Amino acid sequence: MSSLRAGFTLIELLVVIAIIAILAAILFPVFATAREKARQTTCSANLKQLGLAIVQYEQDYDEYPPNGESRTNSTNGWAGQIYPYVKSKASYVCPDDQTPGASTSYLYNRNILNNTTPMTYGVTNYGTYPIAKYGSVAKTIVLCEIVGSAGYDISDPNPLDAASDLHITPGAAGCFSPDGLGGVGTSYDPFTTSYGTTSVACSQSNNNATPSCYNPTFTIMYATGYPSNYPSGFSNAILFNGPLGRHSGGANYLMADGHVKWFVGTQVSGGGNNPTSGSCGVSNTAANSNCTQPGSSVTWSIY
Repeated sequence: MSSLRAGFTLIELLVVIAIIAILAAILFPVFATAREKARQTTCSANLKQLGLAIVQYEQDYDEYPPNGESRTNSTNGWAGQIYPYVKSKASYVCPDDQTPGASTSYLYNRNILNNTTPMTYGVTNYGTYPIAKYGSVAKTIVLCEIVGSAGYDISDPNPLDAASDLHITPGAAGCFSPDGLGGVGTSYDPFTTSYGTTSVACSQSNNNATPSCYNPTFTIMYATGYPSNYPSGFSNAILFNGPLGRHSGGANYLMADGHVKWFVGTQVSGGGNNPTSGSCGVSNTAANSNCTQPGSSVTWSIY
């Protein structure tokens, strides 16, 4: 008669454990990548929703994009301005944004603001360039990703409420949702006012690697990775949360025509408007939308 085996030997158990460990080592990074891809997709969907809201806003205001309600020559308050078209706070927050109580994970292109047109508070289509002015709506950035923007209510429409994103009480800081120029060579970039404080901003110049802040708790930073013309003399600790974007080394961007696309930082030209036709940008100026050199797939310049 043959005898039945009572169990596995130690060697057999060790072999099984080793095989399981190898499979786990192979599969866990795949699962992590899949989860991150899902968060990136959700973030992209959020930006698409905000883009549709901005397009609807433009249709209601003769093709002028939101300008916020700020008294600081800025487009802060854009998030609250389009909230009636979005009607969802969740659409403003990227799932990869770990900011406690984040109000929005996105920053508005301040180049859209027409500084030569005085704002009339309460008339929301003043102070911005019309869409027809843009050199290429498919290449012009409207929103990018950030971290650290919290403490205000984008759904509160009362401009006299200090917690509202549209807060414009005379003599006080106004509007909180942030704007910027892509993070290169600009003072007050990214710019915002912060709930419970007055005129909060950080500034930095090409020759000053140490930023000066009115409020040392200022934490808003780009989550995009360094842009193509990032000045080497700048401190990366104040404008960016790292050299790479938060989604697999890149970040999502909303374009002026409403489409959303993922780019690594080196494909993006940050900086102020460049009205010179065909220019690829120098120093603090973004590449023109007609620039064909590497590093200019999309631009912060509206021209």
